[in-house]
Amino acid sequence: MVKNNFQKSPKIIDIKSILNVFELKYFWRSLILFCGLFLQFSWVSAQEDDLLLDDATTQNTTAPKVDFAFKTTKVVNLQSLEITDPGVLDFKMMHRFGPLNSGPYKAFGLDLATVRFGFEYGIVPDLMIAAGRSNVNGNKNMDALLKYRLLHQNTTNTIPISLELVAGTQYLLGSQYSNSTNQQRSSYFGQMILGRKMDEDLSIILSPTFLMNATSAMDNTQQWALGVGLRHKISVRSSINLEYIPVLTQKGTMINSFSVGMDVETGGHVFQFHITNSMGLNEAQFISNTSESWKDRGIRFGFNLSRVFTVVKPKTFK
Repeated sequence: MVKNNFQKSPKIIDIKSILNVFELKYFWRSLILFCGLFLQFSWVSAQEDDLLLDDATTQNTTAPKVDFAFKTTKVVNLQSLEITDPGVLDFKMMHRFGPLNSGPYKAFGLDLATVRFGFEYGIVPDLMIAAGRSNVNGNKNMDALLKYRLLHQNTTNTIPISLELVAGTQYLLGSQYSNSTNQQRSSYFGQMILGRKMDEDLSIILSPTFLMNATSAMDNTQQWALGVGLRHKISVRSSINLEYIPVLTQKGTMINSFSVGMDVETGGHVFQFHITNSMGLNEAQFISNTSESWKDRGIRFGFNLSRVFTVVKPKTFK
């Protein structure tokens, strides 16, 4: 159709369209490079591990799966490799204080708060659903997502990585949006998570993400991002987490999200303490609406709390 239009009447070259194409090419080049290097490293590591396996193990067609790459389903903001077990309900509370540069009058951010309450539930093995409600700067919203594990890393490295797919949405609430259409209130994202538990201490993920955000503060409402996250275990019940989420398309004055955290497991709870420059608590917020930077002391202290409850007995799913 486009070709026929050009034949009928040549048009002036649209510079913006060329830039959009260039941005997409840049994204795919970056994605292919990151994923290629990651897969190559995983394959080499897998080959080295295979040399240590005896014949009995390598002939086992039901190799044990690699679990507990992360403490919970979150790195800090990003989705991790973990999926809530079937029949298990995971209550999530996420809390962010205000930025450090808000000054002494606001107790350097401790007087301010952004909160999200949510639940995650394992429907069947390798599939979970999540929903939550948050309040960011007085903007109330609801969000939901589905997360599915397509590949699960195993101990014999015949499957050297885990691959998961995530799809989610956000919907803005409140009287200030009474004149907005449902489309203007809604945001959607799709994400692929490639990850590997390198050894007992180190786990790494790459998360290419496409986001359609009608409420974005960026130059356009469609963004590509490539999240990178890692966890390094420092004891049986604690670990250090890092994540960085560069937006690969035009983002105007917005800033890439960067977070450092520590996970602590206490019985049935997992506490995630962290420092981050993002105030938002779902993908539409922390990917495309992060406006403060580390260099300007626009960082804030926060924590996530996870508490699991068994609703349906595991034997039901066997």
